Amino acid sequence: MSARSLRTIGLFTVMTLICAMGMHGVAAEQPAGPTVRHAFTTDPGWEGYRNRLLPDPLPVVRQDFGYRPTQLAGGQPGEIGGTVYRTVTPAWYAKVIEEKTLDDRLSASGRFAVRRADAGSGVMFGWFHHDSRGWRTPNSLGFRIDGNGGSYWLFFEYGTQSRQTGGGGAFQGEHYQTTTTKPFLADGTIHTWSLDYDPRGASGNGQITFRVDERTYRVALAPEHRQAGASLDRFGIWNVQIGGQAMEVYFDDLVLDGQSEPFDHDPQWEGHGNHVEFAERVIRPLHDFGFSRTRHAGGTLGEIGGTIFRDTEPAYYAAPVARLSLEHPLYASGRVVLLSAGADSGVYLGWFDAASHRETHRQTSSKPKNFLGVMIEGPSRVGHYFRAAYYDSARQGLAPTADQNTGTPRPVIDPDAKPHRWSLRYDPQAAGGHGRITVRLDQSVHTLDLRPEHRARGATFDHFGLLNIRAGGHHVQLFLDDLVYTASSDGSQAETPARP
Repeated sequence: MSARSLRTIGLFTVMTLICAMGMHGVAAEQPAGPTVRHAFTTDPGWEGYRNRLLPDPLPVVRQDFGYRPTQLAGGQPGEIGGTVYRTVTPAWYAKVIEEKTLDDRLSASGRFAVRRADAGSGVMFGWFHHDSRGWRTPNSLGFRIDGNGGSYWLFFEYGTQSRQTGGGGAFQGEHYQTTTTKPFLADGTIHTWSLDYDPRGASGNGQITFRVDERTYRVALAPEHRQAGASLDRFGIWNVQIGGQAMEVYFDDLVLDGQSEPFDHDPQWEGHGNHVEFAERVIRPLHDFGFSRTRHAGGTLGEIGGTIFRDTEPAYYAAPVARLSLEHPLYASGRVVLLSAGADSGVYLGWFDAASHRETHRQTSSKPKNFLGVMIEGPSRVGHYFRAAYYDSARQGLAPTADQNTGTPRPVIDPDAKPHRWSLRYDPQAAGGHGRITVRLDQSVHTLDLRPEHRARGATFDHFGLLNIRAGGHHVQLFLDDLVYTASSDGSQAETPARP
């Protein structure tokens, strides 16, 4: 390494060479070769590519909903509603109720009218828990009004306390993008609705019945979802917690579990974040990640991470490392926390080739070239698996969500702001010489063996850090601290470019 490399590392990183010792409190296993450590007490000056894209000035979110003396949803004067923004910042206007579960019968009905539905807007109405956070809300049962730019679709859905989800749509067919059913227009038309949950329906698994105007739809809970259960202590309006736009909607003539709520006077329901104004920092698909003077992941002040979108254009924040390959042992560990996450979102963490990731030609595959590490991603019904992944120089590789021999699912990391310890070890001599990745998240451990043809084709790496998944989607807010990782095969350090 050049003298400038060492000066740069001294100026902009906190690095400790660790050979025979590991990081206190991380994983029991120790790295077999030389690694470096970052506590991020100062800006490490890592290389960023399209990782800070927010506009200046930032757009403003103006939540303004609650009780209104108007009659836009029909009936007598008095209703609830207003302007609700889709944002990761929670907001609600709801009645505090005695706790309900999926063992209780639930029913509600009333009227609603949508007068504005921006593209990427959304509002939830129904039962939820005051600690519920995230897209596809855990501990909830209700219906979603999904704005589509002048029109909207209706979905009815539920979320368990284990973040499993299910539900259906108020249209014919499996997907609204291909249905022959026309969307509802956001023109103020008043619609009647009812939502009923029968815990004894569907052979005891529980069944939801949703009616809108003259249409009726039903869905049964999955047995494992009913068993997981849900805790519900609020009923009312809450925002879809993902970046987006605004919807203007009103509700009236509510009948909740047989009790009339006509809103002919202010019901004094609980409001949380429903009359606020703030600058929005989660804007699809504008990344905002890198060094941060925060400590969401624990440890001392300072960490890396932020808001990362799934997007077809490339982005990363990473430390250059010496040229590594599938022939070298690799090790990494540290702390990780997921603050929030939308549907169809995820991120890669590990070693990669920067030039391969920066390729901007039309993608034939969302899979990266030359990568080995962890993929944090999964279907919305589950959340985000924390799973071993690799891809060779031809974008061929594996990132299974379950063990291919036993079917055991990979561990799930929830967007609950709880820090976790993790580690990854790659042994090129394991699995009969084909190579094996071992990943630990807290006490959960799983392995992934490389296929012979992928190992033979090979992969090379020159960076370690965070890189986006190159497919359309939404965001994760993720932070890392106390990182230990292999940066060379012989103990030398890669060059870290100076910050402007």
